[in-house]
Amino acid sequence: MLKIVVKATGMAILIVAGIAVILACTSQPRVDVNQVRSYADPIAENILTAINTDDYAKYSENFDDVMKTAMPEALFQQTNAAIKDKIGEYISKEFWKIDTQNQYTIVFYKARFTQETADVTVQIAFHEVSGKNLVSGLWFNSPNLRK
Repeated sequence: MLKIVVKATGMAILIVAGIAVILACTSQPRVDVNQVRSYADPIAENILTAINTDDYAKYSENFDDVMKTAMPEALFQQTNAAIKDKIGEYISKEFWKIDTQNQYTIVFYKARFTQETADVTVQIAFHEVSGKNLVSGLWFNSPNLRK
């Protein structure tokens, strides 16, 4: 009976180890944080400062075509007014982390705005188009924005 338990335990350990090896081999490749930040940080700063000045051209200059279609200037003006009304003007940002999903690199920032006491989480999804990293998604999250 003890031999059966030992064999079963050994088999279970081998199966778990095998699954761990398979998952490790299929995981997403590591991202060069410095390389991503070299393009993401200035684009993020451009977008965030454009909120303060209501500058759609500056805000959208690094958007891909789908993002430009999803966020035309009229929608930007409405969204921007709502952002300013709820959290105020942009003050600063701090890099937080990077995630990858399929062909997208998502960069997270903790940003400060004049009317929000908590951090505003800013997520920007990038993907490469013809050798250039463009914005394909943009999200803001904070307590005041959720009200």
